[in-house]
Amino acid sequence: MSAPSARCPRCSAPRTTGPECPACGVIYLRAEARAAAQQAEARDREARDAALREAEDQRLALREALEAHAVPSFVPPHVEAMPAPATPELPFDDRDGAEARFEAWLRVGVLPAALVVALLAVRSPGFHALLRIFLTMPVHELGHAVTAWFCGFSATPTLWVTHMSEDRSVFMILVMAALSCALAWRGWKRRHWSWVGVGGVLLGFQAVCTFGLTHAQAKALTFFGGDAGLMVLGTLLMATFYVPERHYLRQQALRWGFVVIGAAAFMDGFEQWWGARTDADRIPFGRIEGVGLSDPSTLVDLYGWNVSRVIHWNVNVGLACLAALGSLYLAALWRARDALRGG
Repeated sequence: MSAPSARCPRCSAPRTTGPECPACGVIYLRAEARAAAQQAEARDREARDAALREAEDQRLALREALEAHAVPSFVPPHVEAMPAPATPELPFDDRDGAEARFEAWLRVGVLPAALVVALLAVRSPGFHALLRIFLTMPVHELGHAVTAWFCGFSATPTLWVTHMSEDRSVFMILVMAALSCALAWRGWKRRHWSWVGVGGVLLGFQAVCTFGLTHAQAKALTFFGGDAGLMVLGTLLMATFYVPERHYLRQQALRWGFVVIGAAAFMDGFEQWWGARTDADRIPFGRIEGVGLSDPSTLVDLYGWNVSRVIHWNVNVGLACLAALGSLYLAALWRARDALRGG
């Protein structure tokens, strides 16, 4: 503490030895404390005023520098007081790129591998029987049913036989038309023009099958739709492997099961009819116990198709499916070319 003043802090009268000033009656200690507080407040006010003047000068200088497109010659106090930013070395994370490369290589190898394995399986007599029972026969019967639906018949597929109505059903015609129109409408609403195209093609195909074919021709087409549908539906199942990243089939890994079933179904039908071009004994003519005539026998014996027509129509369907699948495969490789180069 500083030494007490020789005069009264209030009236400046000479200070006596007593606690109070005889002139004004103030207590010396209280007056000194009050005077010290006032002096400190004055110093703080002067410091604030000086800081404000300095900040205003810096603001004006910064404005002049910006207007002159020059670098300011001072560092603002709040910037100078900030600690130096830490720049830790972060490890490089290329997980997204690695996943893209892995997906690209899957798209290169999975489909050909599935077709090769399916071809080996259908050429193995013992394994082919199991494959047909558990994988391909349900797809075969679904092919019958889908063809019947587009021709206007009611149909219920089971494991070994598809039950079809004898006459066309107005209800089934309306249901199939409504589904095709709904697909086209949803595509138009979401601006997915491929959906619109598919819906239009399906609606046109239904119109031809329902109104362009006679009853006998439509019935024959439903029997032809067994192996033909086996190849077409197998192709569609394999195509699910190329769905987008956020698609449900990819997120839930369902596309792996579909590509296996699809490859087995397609190769089961195509390998048989491709071999039948040079070996007609491979065509399953005859009667199936508990079912009746086989599909080729029904087409030849009941609907007057000749054997050559049955073979060539099935082979042509298989080749068309292969062409569509090959186009999809090449398009997928083209889209993944950057990831393949990066790998």
